[in-house]
Amino acid sequence: MDKKAVLIGSGGIDSTTLLYKLMDEGYRPVVLTFLYGQKHGKEIQFVKNTCNILKVQNITIDITGIKDLIKGSALTDSKVDIPEVPETTEFYDTLRTTIVPNRNSIFLTLAVAYAQSVGCNHIFFGVHFSDRGVYPDCRKEFIDSFQNSQILANDNKNLRISAPFVDLDKSDIVKLGNDLNVPFENTWSCYKGKKNHCGVCSSCRERKRAFTEAGITDPTIYNN
Repeated sequence: MDKKAVLIGSGGIDSTTLLYKLMDEGYRPVVLTFLYGQKHGKEIQFVKNTCNILKVQNITIDITGIKDLIKGSALTDSKVDIPEVPETTEFYDTLRTTIVPNRNSIFLTLAVAYAQSVGCNHIFFGVHFSDRGVYPDCRKEFIDSFQNSQILANDNKNLRISAPFVDLDKSDIVKLGNDLNVPFENTWSCYKGKKNHCGVCSSCRERKRAFTEAGITDPTIYNN
């Protein structure tokens, strides 16, 4: 079996756990990381550190120019603030401000192009079930449809786009990462990109909830 793989990595819990899972299963992954105009580079730093530790090739792809085409996301638009979410408030609604339209489609298209150019037929990314209600391109239906279109686009029936966590909650990913001895302190979730996790953005809140539901201590340092 061909164990070459391409993984879209962000330095967060999901893609880092998936990287450890692939390594445990004997894959030889190349990790692609995208600069797409996000407001900070902490996630880039963290994915590079992880790849260095695991001795995995990491390629950073600069597509920063797309932020001039895609407006209104708190992740890329300087006019849109990262919302802070008090502990007493549900955070999922505020995640909608972080939607970057078609982001996964863009990343996956480039990942498929790279994979095909180096003779690799397996592309992985770490979306999970908890995201499907907010991000349309995290749904299993999208993944299946996108795979079919890419098989046609590349005339390659062996092409596979896999999202092993698509039916899992984030807490399940934390449990799996714990079993795989993922050093969670080497992952980054916060949207603000300061020295420590802010603890109050929607991504920090989601991270906190996942660890609490998993019953696992989060080694992350939070400001709040």
